[in-house]
Amino acid sequence: MISGVILRKFQLLDETLTELRSLGELTTDQLNEDWHIRKAVERNLQILVEIVIDVCHRIISLAGQTPAATGGDAVRRCVQLGALSDSESYRKMVQFRNFVVHRYEKIDVEILVDIVNRRLGDFEGFRNEVLRYEKGRD
Repeated sequence: MISGVILRKFQLLDETLTELRSLGELTTDQLNEDWHIRKAVERNLQILVEIVIDVCHRIISLAGQTPAATGGDAVRRCVQLGALSDSESYRKMVQFRNFVVHRYEKIDVEILVDIVNRRLGDFEGFRNEVLRYEKGRD
């Protein structure tokens, strides 16, 4: 049975993806001119990556392992457990989150535009991999 915690995280993931997609195709000019949209995009992308990290930590816990020290370590350990493929996109998610959290003064809007316009499917891929893994454990 899939953990209720993981299912709730995936519900939030889906809601957040819907919000981001409701913005349509973004441009760098749009984010440079409208700080409201830029800040909403930054925050929603951070939330999505936090969900990835939280779910990875939960998988590790359910496997009876000691906690991961970092988000990157949590992703690596989920790859080792077979919950995730060894995808560069997951490592980039964690790197992006660290950048947003620690270098928040100025986020390159080109990165934000690229993620929203081209990489949101990576979060759905994460969800699908975890669901397959969890179903296989039943």
